[in-house]
Amino acid sequence: MTVLSEPRSRPAVAVEVIGELDLSCLARIRVQIDEALSGRPERLVVDLSACPFVDASALSMLLEVHRRACRAGGALTLRGCSPRVLRLLSLTGLRRVFDLEPGSGVSGAAR
Repeated sequence: MTVLSEPRSRPAVAVEVIGELDLSCLARIRVQIDEALSGRPERLVVDLSACPFVDASALSMLLEVHRRACRAGGALTLRGCSPRVLRLLSLTGLRRVFDLEPGSGVSGAAR
């Protein structure tokens, strides 16, 4: 977990996902995300630059995290989605829901 320096009263926090984000690792990632959200950051960044694959269970978890962050007055940003992950987000309609930020896996406009 990384605290990003931003001129805000509540700093942004980043959680980096390395490898596939699927059912087998959700518990571990959820613990990291819960820890990050416990500080009520203004922005939680889930960095997917090193994540080539996201399954349906992970999408569900990310949607839940998005809702929790919004209810707490914050926001969830997905950084560095691979073309494969962007396609999945588009097919499910979630590309319009999540705040997307370019990273190593995204070129050009994020939305």
